[in-house]
Amino acid sequence: MPAAKKKKTKPKVTSAEKSIDRLLDIMHHLRNHPEGCVWTQEQTHKSLTPYLIEEAYETADMIDQGRYDDHLRDELGDLLLQIVFHAAIAEQRKAFTFEDVAQAIVDKLERRYPTILGDEPNTLKTAAEIDRRWEEIKAEERKKKGLRPDSSILDEISHALPALIRSAKLKGRASKSGWEWPNVDMLLDKISEEVGELRHEIEARKPDKEKIAAEFGDLMFMLVDFARWHGIDAEDALRITNNRFERRFRHMEQGLKKLGKAIKDSSRTERLALWDQAKKAEKKIITRGAGKTLKKYKKRILNVRS
Repeated sequence: MPAAKKKKTKPKVTSAEKSIDRLLDIMHHLRNHPEGCVWTQEQTHKSLTPYLIEEAYETADMIDQGRYDDHLRDELGDLLLQIVFHAAIAEQRKAFTFEDVAQAIVDKLERRYPTILGDEPNTLKTAAEIDRRWEEIKAEERKKKGLRPDSSILDEISHALPALIRSAKLKGRASKSGWEWPNVDMLLDKISEEVGELRHEIEARKPDKEKIAAEFGDLMFMLVDFARWHGIDAEDALRITNNRFERRFRHMEQGLKKLGKAIKDSSRTERLALWDQAKKAEKKIITRGAGKTLKKYKKRILNVRS
């Protein structure tokens, strides 16, 4: 009788006790072991970028929905995995390790909070004073990196940021150098001017799509600047509006289904009636004291550091 084949024993991936160490060991195994994951081994910083962005947005979505329990925990874990993944790729290139990533942010925090984590006396009492000191330290860091002939205060503002966030950061950084509106009335006048210029291009005898897009972009930039002036994060504000539109649209859609109608078969009057119904339902929820989530949203979009 032939001897039974021995089952191939899989190597023990990790014996670490701490979860973070186990995660690092697992990633190392997936990336480096011959029996690891082929897909994981093929990934690069560039190929993983969409996943990193996606996980960040999914984490933000859980916060927007007020799902601060297991859902937020799981999304933060997915985001952490992306950081570990990039660090593992960098380690294989002999560039840096996960420990280096952690040490870099520790060093930065200790530099940026010298009155709390360092030797400077803690004399800063207001958020404005802390923010001013923070910017002074950032300016010192930029100087230490060395100034190129074409250097700018706008350096280090990533081109990969979502356009609304990048607009706010560009204008925020510019304002701190003195490029700021004297008062909000001038800003509102500029917005009105941009609306007029957009209208002019739209109503031209032969509308030029590129010119219309350029004027629309100018208007968007000014609206973001208006939000920044008032301490509102334009990206968050628009995301909240998107969610509100989705809720109301879904309500209208379901209401029409109950009437046996599709949107295209319904009248404008029917659609508007259901839309107003959704708006009234939201107001009732807020009145009953269930508007805490919206209040949290409002807190989040204020006092955004650029």
